[in-house]
Amino acid sequence: MDGLRDPDVETFVGAMGTRIRADAETVGVGRRTLEIQVRLHLPRLSRPAIAGWSPDKVYEEIRLQAVVRAAQVRQSAEDAAHQAHASVLLNVHKAHRDLSLSFGDGYRTRLRFAEVGPSAGHLVQSRLHYLHSERADTAAQFGLFLPGATMPITYAAFSRCDRQYVLDALTGHGLDVNPERVMVLTRMHGLAGIPANLMSLTIARAVREIRAKNAGDYVITAYNPMLGFCGTSFVASGFRPVALSPVAYRYDGKGLFQTRRMSGESVPQLLDTPDNVLMALGVTPAAKRNVAGIEGLIRVSSRTHSGGDHVRPLKADLASPEWRDRLLGYRRMLEPCWSERTVHPRYQQSPVAAGDPRGQCGVTSVWLARTLRTDLLLEPVYCYGRLRVGRDDAEDVSHHCWVEIGPAHDPRRFVIDLTADQSDGVREPIILGEHRALADRGLRYESAARLRLDELPRDRVWPRFLALADRLRDLDELRRRP
Repeated sequence: MDGLRDPDVETFVGAMGTRIRADAETVGVGRRTLEIQVRLHLPRLSRPAIAGWSPDKVYEEIRLQAVVRAAQVRQSAEDAAHQAHASVLLNVHKAHRDLSLSFGDGYRTRLRFAEVGPSAGHLVQSRLHYLHSERADTAAQFGLFLPGATMPITYAAFSRCDRQYVLDALTGHGLDVNPERVMVLTRMHGLAGIPANLMSLTIARAVREIRAKNAGDYVITAYNPMLGFCGTSFVASGFRPVALSPVAYRYDGKGLFQTRRMSGESVPQLLDTPDNVLMALGVTPAAKRNVAGIEGLIRVSSRTHSGGDHVRPLKADLASPEWRDRLLGYRRMLEPCWSERTVHPRYQQSPVAAGDPRGQCGVTSVWLARTLRTDLLLEPVYCYGRLRVGRDDAEDVSHHCWVEIGPAHDPRRFVIDLTADQSDGVREPIILGEHRALADRGLRYESAARLRLDELPRDRVWPRFLALADRLRDLDELRRRP
């Protein structure tokens, strides 16, 4: 795997070690934190520039962007460390497999493995993780907590596999893979100062939880040699390399890195970069045997990767009575979680009764879009606009949100509205059906904005959605208590 390192990049980083260390000390982050940002922003430059310019000139070209991103981590890291009780980790001697910690002075304590709340996960993904990009389709997130802490000291997030080339990496080795049974480890993070083996212990506990919930047969992840990663925690957790895959580096108008799931205009990399290493781990005994038998690496072509083909959605008749009942169940489940923290600011001045859908359409639609992605691998669209009821005795809903499935120009696109009864002219709590069929009934959904799920973390609705998701999790924990 050492052959996947870029010699020009490694030479440059070695030459700039002193400057990177000095800037890291000035910013108040570890050297490795800033170095990752330097490596992440280097592909914005061409090969002739990196190999031909002086290292100092190259560094000045990407220094501002790297320092800005590292400074953003610094701003949030102190608060996260405080909430995680990270000061307890001073003088820790060893982390044991039973999650106990021993210290040089004889003190011992035990870590708690648990699910991470949506708001805490948002902080890790959007502010602490080096990509600074939240995965809106996160299906599960776990971490290790010190006693009494509200933030984890380690973190691992999982999503459903939605990229076909990832599945092809498994089927290319002869594995019979069900898309519903593949999870992707998308984000990992550990606070500064944690024992080295805590990340692999976190992965092991998370995989054990996935197995206990029968949520998947395989876990896929990747590490990036270009950024100086070597996959040690993955190998220690039992992952096996299965494929080499290209990486897409893109940059916004300020030269800051952004993932290809992020919205907005961007420019692609100029540097030809090394591949990522895709790794696989078996969750069930049969899957473990299958992964253990894998030999060699499949190479994902640039064309296949850049196409980004999505996994085919699962079959579901959303207009069926069964799905209508399920959607009504969603509505009943969400109503107790609506509050002043989730309602649109327009409705905060006049308190509404419990279960009143007014002002709750945004957070409800985000939750539904996320659920449709994680459960069915659909590509729902979050719509904001107007609902015209088409009756003289009924008031339109001038600021409304709902979910659609299908292109905006397709009259057969499917509409799902879990808060349709915001209008006095709509007696049904939910509306679903083809756009044109609803229009024939006098229900005209006119969107002013359409956002993909991956775009929503940057929308103003997202903090209110996190409050809804936190409340849902709290209620679920209460129900599970003996």
